[in-house]
Amino acid sequence: MKAALFDRIKHFTIIGKELPEIKGNEVLIQVSKAGICGSDVHAFLGKHPFRNPPSILGHEIIGNIVEIGDKVTTVKDGDTVTIEPQIGCGHCQPCIKGDYNLCEEKVVLGTTRWDGGFAEYVVAPEQTVYKIPDTLTTELAVLTEPLAVGVHAVNIADVKKGDKVAILGSGPIGLVTSVAAHYKGAETICLTDAIDNNLEIGKKLCATDVVNVRVQSLHKYTSANIGQFDHVFLTAGYGSILDDALSVIKRKGKVISIALFEEKVSIDLNKFMISEVQMFGSSMYVKEDFKTAIDIIASHKYKLESLITHRFNFDQINEAMEVALTKSGSPIKIVLDYIKN
Repeated sequence: MKAALFDRIKHFTIIGKELPEIKGNEVLIQVSKAGICGSDVHAFLGKHPFRNPPSILGHEIIGNIVEIGDKVTTVKDGDTVTIEPQIGCGHCQPCIKGDYNLCEEKVVLGTTRWDGGFAEYVVAPEQTVYKIPDTLTTELAVLTEPLAVGVHAVNIADVKKGDKVAILGSGPIGLVTSVAAHYKGAETICLTDAIDNNLEIGKKLCATDVVNVRVQSLHKYTSANIGQFDHVFLTAGYGSILDDALSVIKRKGKVISIALFEEKVSIDLNKFMISEVQMFGSSMYVKEDFKTAIDIIASHKYKLESLITHRFNFDQINEAMEVALTKSGSPIKIVLDYIKN
């Protein structure tokens, strides 16, 4: 089979590789489409904490099962599936409590410990595999994993019907978080970004308000038009984003950080103390979030196809990554197609 080996910083090499063998509880998936995630870009630049070369990246995967182990009972050959790209140890306290996303020994797809989906075939344990409804295209189904990230964050925030939500950063994760918040009943959803195209897509999805922070103050806009927010999600990892969040969060409001920050951020703890603001981290997802993400996409309630802005054949992975790095053509979600056009 062909695989894109992340062999050095800022470079993939297409290599030939033996078809992987499966164990009794595993399935072999022929990959049809894969999304490029922001964490793949961080890895490509050598800035990710655990995605390092040499490895096969790729964890936003859609494909068809072509072989099942003799212990597999919930899926079958031919099923179109996606993968929840993490496996907890099963023995630590987080795993026992169901928080296996926080397991310190977990194995993550697209790392040196579990070859990812930037390859023609990938192996996955049955427990991580989810069947995709027949009503969904494989391209839309690529959005399951990133949407699950947003669902998890919204669940941590405990967004309720009628809440006011601000999402600071309208890249892929910010946009899908807005969808997850709307699905939970948020009434006001304000998106920020420095790119008008991303904000326009946000309005197509569900945003009630958008603010281009290059030309307008978030605090001034919300003071005049919305008021303060029940929840603020940090989905872009720049230094001043927390100050922006604290300028618009209500007393006892919740700030939820989803972004991967490359540098340390200073915090004025007095603002937290005075207003009893609560801050949470949100890391990946758990099974219930993944299932909800599939349900949201299958509802066809949102114009999620607008998130997929660029498509490349699998062999063009270096070109695709260059677009992701340079932001040429304002990409949001870049999808690799494993079937040549």
